[in-house]
Amino acid sequence: MTFTHRLFTTGLSTLSVLALSTAFATATAVASPTTTDTAPGVPPSLAATDPTIGAPADDPFYTPPASIPAAPGSLIRDQFAPHLLAGFDQEDAPARADKILYTSTAQDGSPVATSGFVMEPARPWTGEGPTPTIVFAPGTRGAGDYCAPSRAGNLFASTDMAAGSINVNYEYPFYAMASAAGYRVVVTDYIGLGTPGQHTYVNHTEEAHTVLDAARAGLAFAGAAADSPVALFGYSQGGGATAGAAELAASYAPELNFKGVFAGAPPANLQDVTDTVDGSMGGNVLGFALNGAIARNPELAGLADMYFNDEGKAFLAETDDQCTFTIDTSTPDLSEIDPTDPMASMMFDSRELTTDGRSFGEIIREDADLRGVLMGPDYRLGDRPVDVPMFILGGTNDDTIPYGQTRQLAADYCASGASVTFLTDGSPAVLPGTGLGHAVPQANHTLQALDWLGDRFTGVEAASTCGG
Repeated sequence: MTFTHRLFTTGLSTLSVLALSTAFATATAVASPTTTDTAPGVPPSLAATDPTIGAPADDPFYTPPASIPAAPGSLIRDQFAPHLLAGFDQEDAPARADKILYTSTAQDGSPVATSGFVMEPARPWTGEGPTPTIVFAPGTRGAGDYCAPSRAGNLFASTDMAAGSINVNYEYPFYAMASAAGYRVVVTDYIGLGTPGQHTYVNHTEEAHTVLDAARAGLAFAGAAADSPVALFGYSQGGGATAGAAELAASYAPELNFKGVFAGAPPANLQDVTDTVDGSMGGNVLGFALNGAIARNPELAGLADMYFNDEGKAFLAETDDQCTFTIDTSTPDLSEIDPTDPMASMMFDSRELTTDGRSFGEIIREDADLRGVLMGPDYRLGDRPVDVPMFILGGTNDDTIPYGQTRQLAADYCASGASVTFLTDGSPAVLPGTGLGHAVPQANHTLQALDWLGDRFTGVEAASTCGG
């Protein structure tokens, strides 16, 4: 079954459109072997609800060893990673990058192996004190292991023709900018994205853990002091991850020396996000989120049989390992296109996937278990105070993450006593429903966000807009 949501997706920057076209020309085709062996190092509590976590990764680097260090942020292994800025095979060049496998923590407290990479500065840090580190939390890449940022060819782009997946590291230019500014860059793949198991998309608890542990592992790998200055950068899914990390930093990683956090368009309220994405071209993200929630919450095990028709079940199966970008070689069914409004024909409509015609949003409102998970502490933001300066960005015409919830998150953090710089992007609407309205604020303000983090590293006090 081919779904119209495969044509476009959310969580993209404008640069991703250029990167996508480049990827088609330069991508390396990779076939994914299959195996039925059992992977070692699998937490029993996770395997009970997520059998896929017991399957080894197709790349041995990502398969956990028989036992992993229990301490969060522990470095398990590393591997040189050629990439564009470092000149590919120049292992001793500035901006050298290395993949890392490290310990993080699932929502139930189980230790779990997570991957990512570390990129050294392209030029020496000229400021005072140790080299600063920026941990990047990626935007939406999908749910399949092949989609992980560290798995992209040369950390930029590659394709798996057999699976129809395209891995475009569309935020790579931002990593390169930070490296060129003299910062160490650490990028997390998140839990289950790269390593075995279901990726728990927009589970802010697990994403926060992987971001905080990436900081720990990245500093350890670089031989840097544990109290070296650290900042976080994330947009869309990444914005939710960095906001979640800001909320948990004091209790989960109190030793880290955080200077500032950028959280752009964070999905703080999945009820609102669901209502906004449904009816757009980016509906596959709802499949990513539901599959991740089911994998961690046994009370949701019967969700598919209870609410989804055959097409809906196929949607869940397709999105459980799908990348943001996919290759669809099937012949399009032109009978599904309304010639009077072809754009509307491409929009996702969850009511077509349920047994009774209710939308996903309506089901969330009416199913206490599902609502309890998606509106609970592992997914909702803003209910916990933060004690690090925050820069939050929202767009009035964002067609994926509603501006109102982003503004409310800033207000919630202000009410908790945090220093918050809130910026509104007022760009006009661009092809509503395509995700471009979501990408524009990121493209417009990434340099400003990096400059804001740079000011935090040099000791400039953040100007809070709370109350103003």
